[in-house]
Amino acid sequence: MPKKGYYFEGFNRVKPPLGDINSVSDVKNYDWSSAKISTEHLEFLKKRAEWLYKNTDYALLFFSGYAYLGGCAMGFHEWGQGLRGWAKWLADLRVRKPLAEAILDQMMEILKYNVENIVSTLKDYVQVIAFGDDFGTEEGPQISVEIFREFYKHRFEELFSIVKRRSKMFIYFHSCGSIYPIIKELIDAGIDAINPVQISAKGMDPEKLKRDYGEQVTFWGGGADTQHVLPFAKPDEVVEHVKKLIKIFAPGGGFVFASVHNIQPPTPPENIVAMFETAYKYGKYPIRAS
Repeated sequence: MPKKGYYFEGFNRVKPPLGDINSVSDVKNYDWSSAKISTEHLEFLKKRAEWLYKNTDYALLFFSGYAYLGGCAMGFHEWGQGLRGWAKWLADLRVRKPLAEAILDQMMEILKYNVENIVSTLKDYVQVIAFGDDFGTEEGPQISVEIFREFYKHRFEELFSIVKRRSKMFIYFHSCGSIYPIIKELIDAGIDAINPVQISAKGMDPEKLKRDYGEQVTFWGGGADTQHVLPFAKPDEVVEHVKKLIKIFAPGGGFVFASVHNIQPPTPPENIVAMFETAYKYGKYPIRAS
């Protein structure tokens, strides 16, 4: 954790391991094996998931780490940024497409292996499996819809089809920021839920999201703005803020209450309590958040 920081920084913040490569052969010569989930990891996950399934009333969600952090990746874009660096990976997608495709092909081989093994190991115990790629910034998507379709969509479709064919798991997808045009593509690819629903980002108006996508996807998040409201508002303002969002997202189902991503360090404890108490009070059906 950096001095005066609030988060542990990942290894992707240091020199990207593929930052200096220049050819497809360099991609093939890279040791990708560490990104494959191990038998020991699978055995641990099965043991833990089985215990939770048998001894709690909770629904279970599988959420992995990143491949370059010692976990098993469940997405492409951030992995590419971690391996190549942000600027180089975005440039790869536009001007070094053969190199980008070679990297993505290696990722896909790993991801298929991981997803197949995770699903077969956990399908009897886990109800939701999480994938994720942060495609948004505060002001808009990092990439165009066309780039998403060219490089990512068909690959996600193949991964999601593995889950759907081999289990009854729902597919949860985490993607921060302003991703309004990307949500439709993810729905078409097969997701069941979108998270964190960053309602303060450009184009992520809650009423618009519910109107346009509410019949097609579950909103898992969007319950409280952790960036502008929760840290700075008064508790009674938090109550009204949460009630308003429940009233927008909850009708007809398709809403799992959660704050927008992590609750930030400056947030007063009384605001956190106000958020959850309001959710418990007004977030049960029939919805009466008025």
